Amino acid sequence: MALRNHPSLAKATRERVCELAEQMGYRPDPALSALASYRHGKHGRVGETLAWVTNWATSDEWEHTSPVYRSYYTGACRRAERLGYRVAHFWLREPGMNRERFEQILYSRGIRGLLLAPLPLPLVSFDLTWPRYAAVTIGTSIQRPSLHRVTFSPHSSTMLALNRLRRRGYRRIGCVLPVEADKRTEHAWLAAFLLDQYSHQEINPVPPLLLHPKQRRRDRFCAWLKTHRPEAVITVGARFPLAVREWCGDCGLAVPEDCGLAVISNVPLKGELSGIHEPSEEMGETAVDVLTGMLYRNELGLPLLPRRTMLEGTWVEGRTVRRAGWRREVGKQSSPYV
Repeated sequence: MALRNHPSLAKATRERVCELAEQMGYRPDPALSALASYRHGKHGRVGETLAWVTNWATSDEWEHTSPVYRSYYTGACRRAERLGYRVAHFWLREPGMNRERFEQILYSRGIRGLLLAPLPLPLVSFDLTWPRYAAVTIGTSIQRPSLHRVTFSPHSSTMLALNRLRRRGYRRIGCVLPVEADKRTEHAWLAAFLLDQYSHQEINPVPPLLLHPKQRRRDRFCAWLKTHRPEAVITVGARFPLAVREWCGDCGLAVPEDCGLAVISNVPLKGELSGIHEPSEEMGETAVDVLTGMLYRNELGLPLLPRRTMLEGTWVEGRTVRRAGWRREVGKQSSPYV
């Protein structure tokens, strides 16, 4: 128990036993550790509960805001069940709920593991008595404290989408982002787009367009589109790309005939949109793997060196960009803007 940093033993005792083990050259047997882990999941704290923690305006708003949030939860529940755990949803805005009440519930139910779901606003703080818990967050919305997190790789997804567009003959590629989405990923989408422009040494490149919620987004988009004349546009989100496609139509451009549209996150495996599919269920599974490993090792409290596990996305063909191998017909008008 001391070698697993079990909190039932005094800290001084744990440190002394670990020091003696190091002096004696003790090393755990990987096979026996795997067996112990299996027995812990099957016969240890049977049915131990992991808390899925949300803080949206209503208890189910997170499920309807983005389909990937629901997929995170589905993947987490599936993986937890396979490992012998349960997942229970806790809504922090439930009437009568506050920090003290929430922690009292966790204590009474013996819950040590927390899965912190994405929050409504990006880059927020989350305060608890952390030495009591092992915690993993999905995404980047929680800025403080620094926790182990599982995320989708926005940089690699952007680079993959841009590469696929260029292979289809697109040269003038624009980027349109809701400013709140850009903040949520710590500007990773925007940074990848600008890096791609720099690496291709583009002359008169299309500047990115960041749209604020209170702006007249359609009008700003149409003005940007007519001024900079992109051949294709990349964007993000579950609903926002549908608005972008509609705005292209309002400007007299058909997608993909006149302007391509690629989404660099949240694209369903089957559907109209071309772009990057986020492995959201696998992200939920990975978060549970990280958390249950922490619980097995009794790694409670804030980590000294927070780790970030990033999963890669995959390209989905869709029907909003040119087909692969496309070549412009000789004599055909080069730009729909002319």
